[in-house]
Amino acid sequence: MKRSKKVACVEATAVVALSLASANIAHADDEVIVNTNPAESRAAMADLSSLKPVVNVLLPPDTSTIVPNTGPEPYAAGVNTQSGIVSNAQTRAYGDFGIPYTTGRVQDGNQSASGTTSANFLSTTYPYRAIGKLTFSAGYCTASLVRRSVIVTAAHCVQAFGSGSSLYSGWQFIPGHYGASGATAAQIAPYGRWTWAGLVRPSAWANGTDTGSGSARNNDLAVIAIAKNASNQFIGDITGYLNYGYNNYSFISSSKTGNLQTAAVTTFGYPALLDAGAIMQRTDGPTYTTTVSGASQLWQGSNLTGGASGGPWIVNFRARDAALSGGAAVGNSSTLAIVGVTSWGSADPNASKDNYASQFRQNTQYPNASYGSYGSGNIASLLNSLCSGAAPGGGTFASQGYCN
Repeated sequence: MKRSKKVACVEATAVVALSLASANIAHADDEVIVNTNPAESRAAMADLSSLKPVVNVLLPPDTSTIVPNTGPEPYAAGVNTQSGIVSNAQTRAYGDFGIPYTTGRVQDGNQSASGTTSANFLSTTYPYRAIGKLTFSAGYCTASLVRRSVIVTAAHCVQAFGSGSSLYSGWQFIPGHYGASGATAAQIAPYGRWTWAGLVRPSAWANGTDTGSGSARNNDLAVIAIAKNASNQFIGDITGYLNYGYNNYSFISSSKTGNLQTAAVTTFGYPALLDAGAIMQRTDGPTYTTTVSGASQLWQGSNLTGGASGGPWIVNFRARDAALSGGAAVGNSSTLAIVGVTSWGSADPNASKDNYASQFRQNTQYPNASYGSYGSGNIASLLNSLCSGAAPGGGTFASQGYCN
C-alpha cells in the first residue's frame, strides 16, 4: 500500500529535519527530533582525551568490482547559501573547468588581502618558506629550494626558448614573499633578497631542439645556485629546503583511477591574476602524467597563470606529520617531493584551466638512470652539472656546500 507523505511544518527557529527535504516535504519516514531537556547540553563535558572513537559495526561490502561512475548524474547539482549572513569562509573551489581543483591563498591571520598584522605567518613557516618569488630582468617567476642553496624554476625564466647564449639577468630569490598592499618590508622579504651565483639550463632548451612543440617541452626547468648572504649564510640553513622525486614518484595506476597514472599534487606560485601576484597561492587536485607532442608532461586543473611559472608541483604536501598509532601507516612513496615545475597553461582566466609541467624524469635528452648522487633524469643531470661546476671563490658548488 502506498503511504501518504506527511507535511513537515517547521518554523524558522524550530528544529531541522535530519535528512534532505524538498519544497518543505519531508521523507515519510524521517522523524523530527526535539531536545526536550535543553539543560542537558550544558552539563559538564567529559575529558576529550579520554573519549574513544566510534566505529561502524556494519561489515564493509565487497569492493573488488567497484569502478568509477562515468555517466552523468540524473539530478541537477546545486548549492545552498545563507543570504544576508556574513561568512569568513573564502570561495576557493573550482570544479567546472574539466579537472577539479581547489585554489587558495597561503595566508594566515588576517584574511584580508591588505592585512598586515599576521597575514604572512603561514608563508614564513616551513615548508612554505622554501618557496618564493624569483625576480630578474624580464619580470618574475616562482622558484623553490631543492638543495641547501639551489633553487629549481622553469627554463623559460632563465631565457627564451632557442635563444642560444642570450639569457635574462639579475636573478634574485625572495623566499616566503608576501607583498599585499600595506605589507611591511619584513613581510615583503622576510628572509631578505638573495642573489644568484650560478645556473644550469638544458642545452636543448637554449638551442631550441628540446623534444615537444610550442610550449610543451620535455625540459622546461633550470637550477640556480643562490649566493651566500653578507653573514656568510646559506639560505637553506635559514628556510630549509625540499626533496624532489622523478620517474612517476608517488603516482599510482589502478582501477580506482581509471588505470591512469595519478597523484594528489599541490602546486604553488605567485600568479599575476590572483592578488596581483603579491601573495603565494596554493592549488590542490589530481594530477596525471601525459604526453603532449612527444613531451612528457604533468597535467593538472589549475588557475595559477603567468607569474606561477617555475613554481613547484609537490606530492604528499603537508606541513606537519601526525603521530601514528594502532598500525596506521603513511603508505608507500610518501615523501614530500617536487616532481615538476609549472611550465605552461591557459592565460585566459575564463577558459578551461589546465596547467602543465615538464616532468622530472628520464627522457630523450636525459636518458641516464644515474647522474652521480643526484638521481635520475633531467633534474638530476642539471643538479649534477651545477654542483660539479666551478663556484666563485674556488672549488665547486658541491665542495663549497651549496648542494648539501
